[in-house]
Amino acid sequence: MKVQKFRAKTSMQALAQVKEALGEEAVILSSKRVKEGSSWVYEITAAIDIDPPLQDCKVREPEGFSTLLREIEHIKEMLTRLDGSLRPKSSFYYHLLAQEIPPRVLSLFSNNGHLEPESFLKLLPQHISRKVGLCEFPRVQFFVGQGGVGKTTSAVKLAARYMYQGHRIALISLDTVRIGAREQIERFAHILEIPLFFVRKDHELVKTIAELEQYDYILIDTPALGAFFPPTRLLRLLQGLNEAGLHLVIRAPESPSVAFSLLEKLKGLTLVSLILTHSESLTLGGPLFWILSPHVPPVSFISTGERVPEDFERATSRRLLGLLLRNLELERDKCTKT
Repeated sequence: MKVQKFRAKTSMQALAQVKEALGEEAVILSSKRVKEGSSWVYEITAAIDIDPPLQDCKVREPEGFSTLLREIEHIKEMLTRLDGSLRPKSSFYYHLLAQEIPPRVLSLFSNNGHLEPESFLKLLPQHISRKVGLCEFPRVQFFVGQGGVGKTTSAVKLAARYMYQGHRIALISLDTVRIGAREQIERFAHILEIPLFFVRKDHELVKTIAELEQYDYILIDTPALGAFFPPTRLLRLLQGLNEAGLHLVIRAPESPSVAFSLLEKLKGLTLVSLILTHSESLTLGGPLFWILSPHVPPVSFISTGERVPEDFERATSRRLLGLLLRNLELERDKCTKT
């Protein structure tokens, strides 16, 4: 990633310099007024280019030395961690920690806490590229999550997307208890002319899906995760279904602790992707860094508003980068040494 600073008398002139030097794909990292000589000017820090993930180079090891080499690497790793634990972490590490980036995610960028802005920005695109969702999903897809996160609208938005691509789509709702749930999904299904089926008893689900063999995709809206609809019930519903997967629908501004707790509860289930909703309400990108954790499924779609089906876009590396860097302060001079 190329990071560059631009100064001009006005913010518009500085933005024009960014556009001329880095193009339309530039991402604004920060903007502020600084004193230059006897006058004040606008300074914009911008970045461009997401470096592709480094390809692993497989080297053929001499026969008989593989075990020894693995032991040597293990010892080197232990020594590196020991050395890091004995020295104080960098001020930039604590600066990111103060902006609510989870410690377990920061360890992906440096296992000893010695982290600088340049190395952070270089590694960030590589981690993001591993979290861009798959293009293909199972035929049967469940939308799960807490109450009010947008499971129903996400299911309808994806159904509309499939339909516009020429696929035959059916919707199933298991949420038959919540007040207004039936009316909400019925209204969407009617407007988009998508077949809708209600399943009130769990044992009827497999039979209902079997009767919908003419459809390319079956999208299933579920009640909010909780005492009435626990993960164990989800597990029972998945039994007997061959091509089925789960989308975890979660608010982009959700706290990392809640997100990790949800993922722990769903451990063992087939999570195929994350769908981030309420992205327009995200004020700081730091807490969202939880999505980079190794055990977290990739992000497939991002909901950008309440309009159905318009406010729904495929997750890309550039889009995720923008969300993660939203209002994140990366200026070195903001960090105080510890």
